[in-house]
Amino acid sequence: MKARLFVCTTCDRYAASPPSPTRGETMLAAVQAEAERQDVRGIVSAVPCVNSCPRPAGAAVREGRGGGVFRFARLEPDDAAALVAFAVRRAAGEAVEVPDSLAGRVASYTLPRV
Repeated sequence: MKARLFVCTTCDRYAASPPSPTRGETMLAAVQAEAERQDVRGIVSAVPCVNSCPRPAGAAVREGRGGGVFRFARLEPDDAAALVAFAVRRAAGEAVEVPDSLAGRVASYTLPRV
C-alpha cells in the first residue's frame, strides 16, 4: 500500500488577520523536517486545503489509490513525529491504530472504496 500524507498550507486563511506564515505552513515545515529525519520525504505533499478550515491546522493520510483517508484537524507542530510515524506504518500495510496523541485530532475517516 502506498500511503501519502497531505498537509494543508492555507489553514487560518479565514482568520481576521491570517498569520504569516500560516499555521498550515508552520505545520508543513514541521512535518517535512520530521519526514526528512525519518528518511521518508517522498510521502509528504503540500495541498491548499484538507477541509479542516474551522479547526486549523489540518492534514490527511490517504492509504493508496482508492484507500481510506484519515483527516486530522487542530494539529500542532509537536504532532509531526506521531503523524509521520502513523503515515509510514499505514504505508507499510500495518493495521496500526491512530496514536493516542492524535486520537482527539481525528476529524473524519473515509472508508476505502470496495
